[in-house]
Amino acid sequence: MKAKEVMDHFRKVGTWVNWDKTCDQFLHGNPDEEVKGIATAWIPTNTSLKQASDKKLNLFITHEPAFYHGYEGTVTATQLTSKKKSLLDELGITLMRCHDTWDRMPEVGIVDTWATFLGLEIESRSLESFYRVCLLENISVKETARYILEKVRLLGQDVILILGDKKRRVRRMAIGTGAITHLPSMYELNVDLILATDDGINFWDGGLWALDLGIPLLIVNHATAEKPGMQAMAGYLRKKFPEVRVEYLDVEFPYSTLYE
Repeated sequence: MKAKEVMDHFRKVGTWVNWDKTCDQFLHGNPDEEVKGIATAWIPTNTSLKQASDKKLNLFITHEPAFYHGYEGTVTATQLTSKKKSLLDELGITLMRCHDTWDRMPEVGIVDTWATFLGLEIESRSLESFYRVCLLENISVKETARYILEKVRLLGQDVILILGDKKRRVRRMAIGTGAITHLPSMYELNVDLILATDDGINFWDGGLWALDLGIPLLIVNHATAEKPGMQAMAGYLRKKFPEVRVEYLDVEFPYSTLYE
């Protein structure tokens, strides 16, 4: 099987993707490469690329970018990009990004697996939506945060950020992932609590908005909310391409915390 056959599959199922403008594409390597094994991961750190090579997984599917676009043009980003491309060549890895397809993929995609991972009752969503609503049993914001913290410890996160009234009792919580936790859109889902991601908000807009509106926020790391989706991708690809070995690789996210 060639690497491009995996991309062809995503193009077939991803009917919601604008394939003329999407970031879902090969980032490096040869689409005609024969696939020995597939790695799925949230982001292609150099460490995870080496792990993939050690496991003889020569197609690496990442959810996020590889080449530091936010720092493009800086000396360090230019150097790091060159080194990463050289590393990919040295390891013989073809790098593919699957973001727009997997964000909204039903059941096994990023948004739906985050909701499933949290283990709460959830409302259905339209295919166009990036958000889910979790139903709570009139518990406090603090109790909700404690529940979520116990869940995300399994993903390497040891803290939940809370902004707003911890004692507020809540019944409906909007959740989202990645850099698209647009707070006003989530609030319009008739919720009294929002679970956002750090990359999806800022505090000079989002924090002020939440405090002045009186809507409590819980915040987790971007990677934390999306790891379940990349784990699920590995299982999905095993079923679709049973002749190829597929493994999920963890990466060095999220951050850890220190408080005294």
